[in-house]
Amino acid sequence: MSYTSIMTIHRLIGQELKMVYKYGQQVWGSVDISKRVTITASNNTFTFHVDDSSYTITIPVGTYTTSQQRHESELIQAISKAGTSQNIPVRFILGGMHYDEKYNVLILEHTDTINEHVIDQFAGNAIDTLFGQMKFNLPPRN
Repeated sequence: MSYTSIMTIHRLIGQELKMVYKYGQQVWGSVDISKRVTITASNNTFTFHVDDSSYTITIPVGTYTTSQQRHESELIQAISKAGTSQNIPVRFILGGMHYDEKYNVLILEHTDTINEHVIDQFAGNAIDTLFGQMKFNLPPRN
């Protein structure tokens, strides 16, 4: 197979993947979770609302790492696992910020990729450790 054929297939697959994935309503936090994050009993609850329904997640005590190189986070995995049993209509995602320095943040993305939703009222004793303030609030998109 020629180089041109391979590049054409690669481009078509890339376009196909872009067309397939749709994003739900997203809110991006502002706290850098790129470093090791230690969760104790004094910073382990995260509360937020989705369309007037309140949810509180309790994160297990421990120290969590995030890898920018592999784009994966033990903390995001722990938050996701803690939220699974509540049928919360959001996904917890690792997001990358690229200002003066690269760092990672927590993103909450609604599972509905068509309609806009309100995700707000962030609180709990883990707010300063996990989320901070809302940096972005993005509507659903392709």
